[in-house]
Amino acid sequence: MQYVNLPINGHNISFVFLTISFGMIGYLYAFHNKYAKEFILSAFGQRYANQYLRDDNVFKRRVSILFSFLMILNISFFIWSTQETEQNNLSYLGKILLFTITYYLIKYLVIWFLGYLLKMKQISTIAVFFTTLFDKVFALFSFPFLIVFHFFITDISGFSELSIFSILILFFTLKIFWVIKIGIKSFGLSSFYLFLYICILEFFPLLLLYRELVFA
Repeated sequence: MQYVNLPINGHNISFVFLTISFGMIGYLYAFHNKYAKEFILSAFGQRYANQYLRDDNVFKRRVSILFSFLMILNISFFIWSTQETEQNNLSYLGKILLFTITYYLIKYLVIWFLGYLLKMKQISTIAVFFTTLFDKVFALFSFPFLIVFHFFITDISGFSELSIFSILILFFTLKIFWVIKIGIKSFGLSSFYLFLYICILEFFPLLLLYRELVFA
């Protein structure tokens, strides 16, 4: 039997990462279709979000964990895909993955720390859910465009990038809308603190991403 060494190039990396993403999406569809569908619909209607948050169980936790992995993987892969540099290799993708994990870990810790400090643990749980919900659903919707970006028969990478950025803007707008609505109307949080949160933990990372992608 002869073994063939495959070089670690862009197409091989793309195939591996998209296969992992496809495997996670397939697992969610095959074994947790009901809860996954409920989770996705939560981004578009508060009724579904309330229903999803009402009854916590091991299956919903599993769905949330799988969507978290999908979010980190696809968002990192999207950033890596749009970079046109000589360092666009596996180690560079690893750095982007580390940056993405660090960002969400910091956001998680900041929200939980504020909830503990203000003795509002219930609000911090809901805040963590909503601030990552739209990123997770965005990662799911961006998957087919990432496939087209890398493996379409003709070069339509510009169209794929524009489509993914449009989806990103849509879900980011939805996220800000729900954060403000739930924060002010449901929990009576100060609009000033919400403004600080949105600027520091939402807008600022997006501006850094834009700067990295456009001016790299």
